Amino acid sequence: MKKNLRRLLIIAAAVLAVLMLLSMAACGKEEAPAVTEAPAADLSLDAAQEQDQPSPSPENLLPAATPVPTANAEGQLTFTSMSKGFSFQYDQKYIAMSNPADNAMVYAAGDTELPFCSVSIITDTNAVDYLKELASGLETVLGDSIETAPGEPENVPYGDRDIYYFYYTYNDDEAGGLVICAYYGENLASGEVAVFSSTALYGASEDADAILKLAIETFKMG
Repeated sequence: MKKNLRRLLIIAAAVLAVLMLLSMAACGKEEAPAVTEAPAADLSLDAAQEQDQPSPSPENLLPAATPVPTANAEGQLTFTSMSKGFSFQYDQKYIAMSNPADNAMVYAAGDTELPFCSVSIITDTNAVDYLKELASGLETVLGDSIETAPGEPENVPYGDRDIYYFYYTYNDDEAGGLVICAYYGENLASGEVAVFSSTALYGASEDADAILKLAIETFKMG
């Protein structure tokens, strides 16, 4: 009897020791946050000092291997579309950005505001056919607001470059009145078409004209 009691006491003591070890191990572990739960904020001194630092400048947000764009002696920056393989220059006082198709938009005032210009690459067509197709869709899109309808695309003498052009105007009260749009289509040696366009209020197209002129002059493929 005493022998059985001693054996039970030894077993109970062993079980208790194991439970104590498991309890200590559990206490030593931090509970991991749930998948949808944000980790607790680090309130250490280092973290507090970091929070006191000023916000980084846009240049510092760029990857280390990405150079900050700098203007040339004439104050011009270069826009490059890596996927479309073209580049052109624009004045640094304007805003240039890629659209979802990696073509270029250049704004004289601000994003979505007039005046602005675009430079695009179009495939599976030629300059004349593209401009005609564009013209045929204007009546459907603009309807009675068209003031001056586009005529037949005209060839533009520009060295040995094969460029065609038309323009049209339409009334847009939200934009501020009569709007003028100019389109240039250039047949490229690659078989693609480079399309240069500008949109501005009639009588206030100086900035758009300057952007478009420089873009056409400095346009390069590859």
